[in-house]
Amino acid sequence: MTTARSKLRAWLAPAALAIALLGATTAQADPITGTYTTGGATTGTGPWTLTSTDSTFSVLRFIPGTAVTFGALSSVSVNYTSTQGGAGGGAPRIVFVLDGNGDTVEDHFLTAYLGTSPNFNDSVAAFNALSGANILNNDTGRFDLSDATFGGSPFTDYTAALAAAASMTVLRASLILDSFGGADRTLIVEGINLGSASAVPEPATLSLIGLAVFALGATRRRR
Repeated sequence: MTTARSKLRAWLAPAALAIALLGATTAQADPITGTYTTGGATTGTGPWTLTSTDSTFSVLRFIPGTAVTFGALSSVSVNYTSTQGGAGGGAPRIVFVLDGNGDTVEDHFLTAYLGTSPNFNDSVAAFNALSGANILNNDTGRFDLSDATFGGSPFTDYTAALAAAASMTVLRASLILDSFGGADRTLIVEGINLGSASAVPEPATLSLIGLAVFALGATRRRR
């Protein structure tokens, strides 16, 4: 029995080292569910057609079903098809409506632009190619902290946005489509996707743990 235990310890030592080197977990984005509203009315599952001209604009609001802070978001994307107008003039954009003090009342507004950094002006084809892309990145100028509730720069990045709003609860993410200079726009939106990070075991780590359990079982059988 002593010999068997010694052999098991000898086998588990390098396995434990390998687990430590590989890391026990890796980040994975879990989708956040919620409801959509336009004009205060629940709108179901979509798709939604947003239109804008010089005199009109459209807003689609996504309200998370569970409380999540801005810092807990690991991904934010929009699945869409632009049929005219592409992107430009600050549209389309997502405005994160935030609760900064825990009273469930909106008190901060953080904007993120969709499109290609740093100007966010795209043709229909170029803009459609970005559908589904995660906007939580450090592209130059993607985030706007110039709202009076933050008083920061209108041309900043995700790192700065995270520093300002990480602990704030996301009450809703509003997709806004408006127009400037006569550029009419039409956007068919399939969904606004918010994901939060969760930790899951890496496949290599799972394999090593499985081998360790197998070795332990084999040793017990020999005993």
